[in-house]
Formats: sequence, structure tokens, C-alpha cells
Amino acid sequence: MAVSPVVVDRESDAAELCSCVLSALTHSLPPYTPSPPAPSYSDHPACGERSLHYAAGARFRPRDPASTFVKQFAKATVVLRGQEPNVRTPWYGRDEVISGFVAFQNPCRVSQVDILVEGKLDIMMAEGISKVSTLVNSSSTLWKRTSPNDCCPEQVDFAFSLPESYQSGDATYPLPPSFHELDLGGAFLSIRSSYRIRVTVTKSPKTRFSFEKMEHLFLSFDYLPRSRSSDPTTTLPGCVANIKELPNEWYQVTSIVGVETQPRLEPVFSNLFVPTARVYPLTEPIPFHVEISGRRETLRALLSTNQPDSPPTSPISSSRPPSLSGMPVGLSCLQKCEPKGLSVYIVRQIRVEIKKKKTLKNIILAHGDMESVPPVMDICRCGLGDACVTPEYLSWTGTLKPSPDVKTGGFETEFVKVTDYVALAIGNSEVPWQDIRNSVGVKLVTDSWEDPEPELALHDGVLL
Repeated sequence: MAVSPVVVDRESDAAELCSCVLSALTHSLPPYTPSPPAPSYSDHPACGERSLHYAAGARFRPRDPASTFVKQFAKATVVLRGQEPNVRTPWYGRDEVISGFVAFQNPCRVSQVDILVEGKLDIMMAEGISKVSTLVNSSSTLWKRTSPNDCCPEQVDFAFSLPESYQSGDATYPLPPSFHELDLGGAFLSIRSSYRIRVTVTKSPKTRFSFEKMEHLFLSFDYLPRSRSSDPTTTLPGCVANIKELPNEWYQVTSIVGVETQPRLEPVFSNLFVPTARVYPLTEPIPFHVEISGRRETLRALLSTNQPDSPPTSPISSSRPPSLSGMPVGLSCLQKCEPKGLSVYIVRQIRVEIKKKKTLKNIILAHGDMESVPPVMDICRCGLGDACVTPEYLSWTGTLKPSPDVKTGGFETEFVKVTDYVALAIGNSEVPWQDIRNSVGVKLVTDSWEDPEPELALHDGVLL
């Protein structure tokens, strides 16, 4: 006897099960009550609050669109929006929109307006050959007459952005900042990366027997990509107490320095301390600390310290006999050690290489202001037995700040590499690079870690 198969409707059973579960959840969940609105948020701490950490964003202070740069030509004017007041050359940073307009005195004669944004890297070689790389070449037609009765507007607007990189062969390189350096030496004469706007105005002929006229308006601008450190630069002076109390805030490099002219003298140890971030804004001073330790005779021969010929005497020292070395005693022991052959610099190194031809140039961007800190070297006991071979520790603290003419930090692109260093030089050579004993690679950025406070708002001479 055959048994008929049993047909099971699984879809129906699943739907019935889901319906039962939803029904049970509906009866078991409590009624929903809307939450109260979230409190208002502010990035400024309220009364009784304080900020534990601040992370600066990638954005910078926006430009004022009402502030403009104006370049007047014969019968036209080019205006760039969002420029700082009283700048000689307009400039833009990374990802900034270059916007403005062209104004005409006689717009009805204008038949077409074109704009071209150009960027070039030009390296001049000693043989008179120029190596040119195209960084930017972007053109656009702003306005064109389509019928004989069309009249060009008195003001034609434009807006564009610079790319972040450029293509050369199969490689991609970051867009270099505006940069110019002469007298590179070796196989190269100069290097220049430049940017400009070219506005071409085509005018219709005045008479039936004349031709169209094309006028070119050139306006150069600087490309200065803005950057900032992810951490603040310490504002503490580079003294021994601060370095010992906060060792993680300082980066140290050490070297052994000998006296080449007197090899019999034992070498000394030099230490250079800089803030550990090693990313410093161009607008702020960079604190540093220098410590040199060794025997007194080596320090004297190496540093050639300045001491007064006839230092003043004090009542305390008048009763003491002169030292065996014939040097006067007294306040001369307290004179600050001012070395002739010790300097701290910010050194910029420019390296150019094309087809196995290389050249290297060093430039001093800043010279450190130094001040000796206790203890200072006591010269009064020199000549008293082993006094001059007793180890001494000399220290200086100071700051470095580049010139306002330095607008950009280091960069690397095709054929060119620019790097910056904080360097300690000990010696009296005519070329300071020969005396560099310690160096630290650093990155100079355009903006500080924290934006400056806005200017005071005044209305009719009253502080708002």
C-alpha cells in the first residue's frame, strides 16, 4: 500500500513564528519616552572646566574675501579676492581657491577672455642649458562672444584651484612651493619654481581694415603650502633644570670634538638639545641648549674665550695674592664665557641632481642668540697644579628664529631636495660648514600649533 508524502509549508510556519515573536516583544517592551535635547556644545571650556588636550585641525584661519589684491593695467584690472592687506605679491596655500575677476574700461570691444595658470620649475645649468619642468598648465575661456550684438560684461569672474601634484614621465611629484636660489655653484647656476596667471583679452577690430588685437595680462603669485606641527613647541628655555625635569621634551645629539692643531690635548664632549618635536614654526623662536665638557686647557684652546685685559677688582680679592699664572683674581672668575668659535645655526641645504650631475649649497637661515649659564669656567686657578686639567662643564642657552624673508620650509620634488638642520659649529674656519660638529634634521612649518588670538575689535575707539 503506497503512502502519500507529507507536504510542509515552511514559509507559512516561519511567518507565523515571526508574528508571534513580534507580538511578544510588543507586550513586553516599556513605552518609549523621547530623550531631552542634548546640551549646547562649545569648544571653549565653561566655568569650572578646563581643556585636557587640544588637537589642531588641518584647516587654517579663513581669508577675508573683502580684502583684495589689485593689479592695474592699461585698460583692464585684475583683482584677486581673499588676500592679506598690503602684500606685494599675492600668495595661496594648499587646497585654496584662487578667485577674482577681470574688469574692463571698454568691454564692448572685447570678443573673448581666456585665462591660463602656469607653473614652472626652471633649473639653469652652467653650460647655459635650462631644464624646465611644467608644474601647472591649466587654461579656460571665461567669456566669448557668440553673436555680433553680444557685449562683454564689465566684470568677468574666475575661480580655480591648484593641483597638489604634477606628472613628469611615469612619476608623480608634490607641487613645490615658490622658491628661488642663485649661485648654486658646480654644474648649476640657479633654480626657480614660479607661478603666474595670464589673462588674454581678444578685442575686435576698430575698423573694417584692421585686425583683431590680443592683449596679455600677467600676474605672478606665490604658492606657499601651509603646514603646522601636530604638537606644540615647548616655550621653556633650554636650561639644565628644564632638561632634567622634562627630559622627554628635549632631543639630544652628542659628539666628540678634538683640537686639530693640538692633537696632544684630550677631546671634549659636545651636547646639543632642541625641543623633541623637531617640527618648528617659522614664526616662533626655537629654544636650544649647548653643553660642552672637557679639560680646561682643551676648552681654552678650542673655544678661545674672550676675557677682559684688565678686569675690575673687588675688596674681597684685593687681599688675595695673584695666581701663579700671572692672571688677576677677583671678578674675572665671574666673567661670562663668551666663545669666539661656538655658534648655533639653522642651516638650509639645497641639493640638485640631474643626470648624475650634482651640486650642494648650504645657506644660514638663522644665527642663534646665546647666553652662558652657570657654572662658568674658572680661569683663576689655571697654573695651580692639576687645576687646568680638571674637567669642566660649560653651558649656553639660546633661541633661533629664521628671517621673515623665509616663507617656506623644506621640500622635495623632481631634481631638487631642500632640507633644514639645527647645527652646532665649533671652530673659527672661514667656511662655517667645516666646523659643524652636531646637527639635527628639522622641519620648518608655516603656522604655529595653535592659531593666534584674533585682533581686538574696536568701535569708535571703544573695545568691544
